[in-house]
Amino acid sequence: MSVGKLMINGLPHSNVVAAGTATSQITPGKTIESIMLQLGGTFTKAMITMLKLKANGKVILESTGSQLEKILAYRGYAANAAFLEIPFEDLTGTSELDRTVGSLDTSQGIQNITTEITIAGATAPTLAHRLYQSAQQKDRNGAAAPYAPVMCKLLRYPFSIANGGRLPITLPFGAQNGAIIKRVHIEHIGNLTGMTVKEDGLVIFEGTKAQNEYEQLRNKRVPQVNMATIDFVLEGNVREALDTRNARSMEWLLDFAAADNGFVLVEYLDVLGNL
Repeated sequence: MSVGKLMINGLPHSNVVAAGTATSQITPGKTIESIMLQLGGTFTKAMITMLKLKANGKVILESTGSQLEKILAYRGYAANAAFLEIPFEDLTGTSELDRTVGSLDTSQGIQNITTEITIAGATAPTLAHRLYQSAQQKDRNGAAAPYAPVMCKLLRYPFSIANGGRLPITLPFGAQNGAIIKRVHIEHIGNLTGMTVKEDGLVIFEGTKAQNEYEQLRNKRVPQVNMATIDFVLEGNVREALDTRNARSMEWLLDFAAADNGFVLVEYLDVLGNL
């Protein structure tokens, strides 16, 4: 490549309709740093009821349009009603490694990449996407860099609590299916009051909603209404992310003032074949 980054338009989506699932293919071969969706017509992010990105048929990102919009807003990304970004790089990182680790190197055994965008309630929608790509991730000798197979994933898990109190949730950990966690976002209906995380019985994170949000504001993050974030890379250092692969036990404890429900969305650094 004669330039450091390609910025090109992606292949057209098929089945872009008022209610249905639009799909598109992305040609593998380079490193995808970001995918920018552009919405037109009467088509808002709230009308994306499910967004999935699949590599070799495996889901590596799943979110609604509104959930992804909040996650980007938390990072401080600029808001625009017509654009929704699917980021693999993280612009909040302090170094080049912090920003780019997790970018999707599609030369690492990936044969096909598909986007599936479920639309509900739109009027004459249009949908396009733009790709931000760089070269394959190689070391000085031309071999694949050690982090090349690692990609950012966004996976979500539902939760519900009937009467308030403390709710334990389960996320994958351990040598068999553990992964590195950058952030955990808890989308709720408004009654979450605090969070505690324990690894092998040791508290590694705890705080009330107010304490947590102050720390995030201090580090130039933007807390979102009805979405609490446990951020292990709050200072932009990816080396501070939570590596659950060696944990013997993990406890995720959420405190609620009243009945609540929603989704836990986890930003992972992981290889394709794991989660």
